[in-house]
Amino acid sequence: MRIDLDENAKKVLAENFAERDSLLSPYAAKDDTAIRKGKYIPRLYRRQFVRDCEVVINLPLFNRYAGKTQVFSLKGNDDISTRAYHVQLVSRIARTIGSALSLNCDLIEAIALAHDLGHCPFGHLGEKLLDNVAKKFSYRFYHHIQGARYLNNVVKCDISLQVVDGVLCHNGEKVLQRYAPNEKSCNSFENLQEKLNCAYNGKLNDTDLMASTLEGCLVRISDVIAYLGKDRQDADKLRQVGLGDYDDNPLGKYNHEIIGNISADIINNSIGKNYIAMSDKTYADLSLLMDENYRKIYRNSEIDGYTDEDLQNIINDVFEALYNDLKQDKKLVNKYYRPYIYPNAEKVDEYFAENIDFPERVAIDAIASMSDKYLLDFHKKIKAKSTKK
Repeated sequence: MRIDLDENAKKVLAENFAERDSLLSPYAAKDDTAIRKGKYIPRLYRRQFVRDCEVVINLPLFNRYAGKTQVFSLKGNDDISTRAYHVQLVSRIARTIGSALSLNCDLIEAIALAHDLGHCPFGHLGEKLLDNVAKKFSYRFYHHIQGARYLNNVVKCDISLQVVDGVLCHNGEKVLQRYAPNEKSCNSFENLQEKLNCAYNGKLNDTDLMASTLEGCLVRISDVIAYLGKDRQDADKLRQVGLGDYDDNPLGKYNHEIIGNISADIINNSIGKNYIAMSDKTYADLSLLMDENYRKIYRNSEIDGYTDEDLQNIINDVFEALYNDLKQDKKLVNKYYRPYIYPNAEKVDEYFAENIDFPERVAIDAIASMSDKYLLDFHKKIKAKSTKK
């Protein structure tokens, strides 16, 4: 049974959405510009980018955000941020600013919630260690590239090009003073695939990665706003770096001060413009905050009980087990990976068929999809099996 809107509801919603659309900035992404491979026909109350939001939150990897490191790994403290908290904070900050700038907040939400789907276990350290494995096959692993690959090539969930492009171009580690949409960034799925192929070979420059929409540009800087103060807050809770140990900064000491001040500055400098920008002063102050975070937090965030070498060996072992299994009987992959990729078995079959000559990519996809704890547990499992043999 399917319940449809009655005529009165259709009339009221059509009028409401028409009025809302008329208030959007001339530089906002309009709903009817969504580009898809499929032919999704939106309902009045489930518009193009709303559909993308709902797809994202139902993906297996969205659920696994809760078990993935933001900065601090394997901490027995429920108040420390995970990826699950981070993407929601990015979404909230970007929608607050986006609403003030009359942008498309549905598209903002979809990009924000999806932007870290490509992160592997143990955050940026895990990304570096998994890239070390990939490089042996002349392949490269970057979380923003993996996020776009996951949406476009692994689960094949017919997410709009604007969302995949926003994920691909979100690189929050490089901060700019001004973000202007690149209309040629990804203007077709063929162009997107070309970019992904270049990235797999390490031939895609960061200068080629600026989102095609103002909404994607806003999510990129909101990613930075979301983690700057929150990472300091987490470090303070873990007694690693106290809030009083940082230099004074006009943007503030506390998370809410930093978010509020940068958000207001972006609105002041971006309203009515076709770009997202900060003032010279705020950009300089934000850069100081980032530099200090790197010195005091990110370069000193150890993982309890594991050295970098330990984790590299674990990732190497898991990769070898999966890689060899893919080239032989696929018992491991069929039991522990394939059933958990995506509910649509036909799309999963397509994914494996397209990657039949690239077992290294599938093995890396599988590792990237794991939560921190699952990777460690899976490693113990395969080591126990090899010991029995």
